[in-house]
Amino acid sequence: MTVAALNVLWRGHGVLRSWPTPLRLAAVAIICYVVATIAEFLWLLYSGPRFTGFESPTAAKGATRPAVADPLVEQLKELAPSELREEVLQLAKEMKSFEAVSDREFVKTLAGVPPLEVATEEERDEVLDQQSAELMEHDLRTWRAYRERFYRPARAFRDELRKRLGIRNLQREPKIPALDQAQLTGSKPIAQAADYLAGLARRLK
Repeated sequence: MTVAALNVLWRGHGVLRSWPTPLRLAAVAIICYVVATIAEFLWLLYSGPRFTGFESPTAAKGATRPAVADPLVEQLKELAPSELREEVLQLAKEMKSFEAVSDREFVKTLAGVPPLEVATEEERDEVLDQQSAELMEHDLRTWRAYRERFYRPARAFRDELRKRLGIRNLQREPKIPALDQAQLTGSKPIAQAADYLAGLARRLK
């Protein structure tokens, strides 16, 4: 670049030899700036960081945060086997009682509705829609109460029991939707989870 600049500025040679000296200096300065900028840009493309387009400005901060341990999990580690067994059996009993009470309340709700004189199919459909809506509301209330009261401790007890019993192959364990994903599917999903926890607790020595 220096040789080219001297060649341009030399009065006896160069494409700008007919220009006045100030204009030739300005032209050479502009050309050098453009060349340097292009070279720097190409260097950054070659050696700079690689971007995929999916980077998040908070991803790095979130990745460096240490995982916060659940206080309940830490407490269960300190329990003696007999204490852990009693705690699990008590929780399983409360879970089954909760489901039984919830089912009885729903049956009373339906039984408390006076029979309607249904004369047309439209009226019959309206009654069925109302009962379906009541069923959905009941299921939603039950799911919320279960998730708030039992889901977290039930999973913590299950994981601690599996660890103490040496259960490593989880693929061979039964699938319990109420414990795995807080899904209340089936006729007695909460009782199924309670029975599984109680079975693990009774195996604990």
